[in-house]
Amino acid sequence: MNVSRMRFTAVAALGSAALLAALLSAAGRPPAPAAPAGSAARLPACGDGAGGAVCSAYGPAAALGGGTVRSYGEYQGGIPRALGISLTASAVGGLPTTATDGRHCYDADADGTLDGTHECVGGHSLELALPAVPAAAAGLPFQWVLFNWNPHGHNPHGRYDVAHFDVHFYLVPRKVRAAIKTGGCALLIACDQLAAAARPVPAAYLPAGYPASSPQTAEGAMGAHLDSRPPSTGTLTGQTFIYGAYAGDLIFMEPMLTRDFLQRHRTAPAHRTCEAIPQPAAWRIPGWYPTQYCTAYRPDQDDYTVTLTEFVHSAGARRLVTAGR
Repeated sequence: MNVSRMRFTAVAALGSAALLAALLSAAGRPPAPAAPAGSAARLPACGDGAGGAVCSAYGPAAALGGGTVRSYGEYQGGIPRALGISLTASAVGGLPTTATDGRHCYDADADGTLDGTHECVGGHSLELALPAVPAAAAGLPFQWVLFNWNPHGHNPHGRYDVAHFDVHFYLVPRKVRAAIKTGGCALLIACDQLAAAARPVPAAYLPAGYPASSPQTAEGAMGAHLDSRPPSTGTLTGQTFIYGAYAGDLIFMEPMLTRDFLQRHRTAPAHRTCEAIPQPAAWRIPGWYPTQYCTAYRPDQDDYTVTLTEFVHSAGARRLVTAGR
């Protein structure tokens, strides 16, 4: 994807997250309990007997490389602590090396053949169902996860053309993404959908530091990518955070991280790296939203995780209406 970033600084982002949490707490919406460390012990499964203890739930596993990937969630007293994906260590070691799985391509030069590097998007992708939510849990706005492995990276060159993972936590049903077709405009999106993909997100719902729209990064089978990372930062070497938009609405939250960065957590002392997620002034849909994302290795389970954490509750668009009176 052709993405231009103006990276929001970690200090400012942390301040934004802290301010949001404070405001929501003052409004009677307490922040979620602290997220566990990346090397936390194996948690009991969520169930009727979980009570106020921290518990976990996992989605169905999908084959990846030499292992599996699946979604997972952690709750305490019905409040979300984490939502993420778990990759077994063996999955990372046997990943595909071809540029694409060929699912989302378009013959842009009309020569009758497909160039997997330039005429396909998404790399190798898996649609992952979310784990079952405990009966007593408060609702999350997320509906499913799109996991992408890009062996050779993608546009723009010199920034994201390095082996990396994209983990899209979608806020809309799968049918919305399925309706975004490939074509000859921008990043292989159907030309008659480019205007919808480039429609600006209203300022009230725009995360701090991100552009309101980004038509040049509108991608087939995905949506537009709103990127705050400055071009001057060069090729990605760690993790970064992207918001996805379509028809003027945020449709996914996306941690992006290199394979090398993920694997370094296996030997790093803390096994975990976290960064703040820049927040909008308000969320359109009520629910629990993350203010931090983390990459980790869990020695006790021999897996890697990419996780949304530090949830706070938003009353949604109605909160703006009330505040404006």
